[in-house]
Amino acid sequence: MKKFFMAVGIVNAICLITLILFMGIRLPAFGMWFYRWHYRVNNTYERVNMKPENLHEVTQHMIQYLQGHEPYLQIMTKVDGVYRYFFSKIEIRHLLDVYDLFAIGFTIQNILITLFLLTLGLFLLGDRKQIAYLFRSWQIGATITLLSLLTLAIIIAINWHRAFVIFHQIFFDNDYWMLDRQVDLLINIVPYEFFIAASIFVGSFLAIGMLILFLSSSLVLRKIH
Repeated sequence: MKKFFMAVGIVNAICLITLILFMGIRLPAFGMWFYRWHYRVNNTYERVNMKPENLHEVTQHMIQYLQGHEPYLQIMTKVDGVYRYFFSKIEIRHLLDVYDLFAIGFTIQNILITLFLLTLGLFLLGDRKQIAYLFRSWQIGATITLLSLLTLAIIIAINWHRAFVIFHQIFFDNDYWMLDRQVDLLINIVPYEFFIAASIFVGSFLAIGMLILFLSSSLVLRKIH
């Protein structure tokens, strides 16, 4: 039974940690507050020659599309004083790939939530000793994640551009993500700086989550024992 509950604990920990990671990704990816902050800090309104309210409308529409709440991505807006469609054909094609990626993520998330609740239920039906296996799994999982996150952060910091390219090569099977700053507006509203800030946010969110998970698990284990 010990090996069984340890295995279930590991599965539960993997689900929980991955769900925390997904939450960290969703906050900047779908949070209008993050885009507003980025636009203000990086002078994006001036870069694309758009009024804040117009760019915010486009951004909100894009977020809704990526979440599956809008059937069409294209939107008419005012750029440099002229009404035009915001997204080019290549931008639409790339964001369709991004939409598919998020759709897969939502499916995985739902599976993980179900698996997390099922495995958690097994521990809640057990005794104190069995519950200890759960918190021990959380503690070990948090430790491994923190060490892995630190290693990954160092590797990415050494060559951010290379890491950015490898990420896109892994998750996209085409080169539609290679946009032109002189032509495409999308790369101007979400340039490297946007993804660097988002990566720092996600990494920090996950690190804080793991610290809380480790400390809380350690505290519970002390009380149990």
